[in-house]
Amino acid sequence: MPLRQILLNRMGLAIAVTLALSSLLAGLAAAPLLSLHWNEGLAMAAGFGWYSLSAILIGDQLGPLMGGVAFFNDLIRELLAFILIPLVIHRHTALAIGYGGATSMDFTLPVIQQHGGVTCVPIAVVSGFILSLLSPPLILFFLSLSG
Repeated sequence: MPLRQILLNRMGLAIAVTLALSSLLAGLAAAPLLSLHWNEGLAMAAGFGWYSLSAILIGDQLGPLMGGVAFFNDLIRELLAFILIPLVIHRHTALAIGYGGATSMDFTLPVIQQHGGVTCVPIAVVSGFILSLLSPPLILFFLSLSG
């Protein structure tokens, strides 16, 4: 799938942008409640479900404890996606695809396809791809800022 075709998939792009913005706002709001600096909350939220990446990047900058927190934060997101996608995909397709975050293009894709049909696959791939592109630079950017 060429990059131009990916960017022209408006629903996949809209899901990715909406999910990224809402996740970052939630991370910013949750940071003081969890005694984190604002930039740490944003970095945790910017994993978008990609637990193997966020754990390493955050662990390198903030230590193994915070790396473990990032790992479980994104792992729990993915496990919840496996539970919630089949329950909501028929009524709220975009919401269900968004639950998978960055994993919508790979690990949660079979669940999306099985319960939402083949028409959901390109949307999920585009959304997951865009979130996977955004996650590494956003995590590193937020970690580079002083709290």
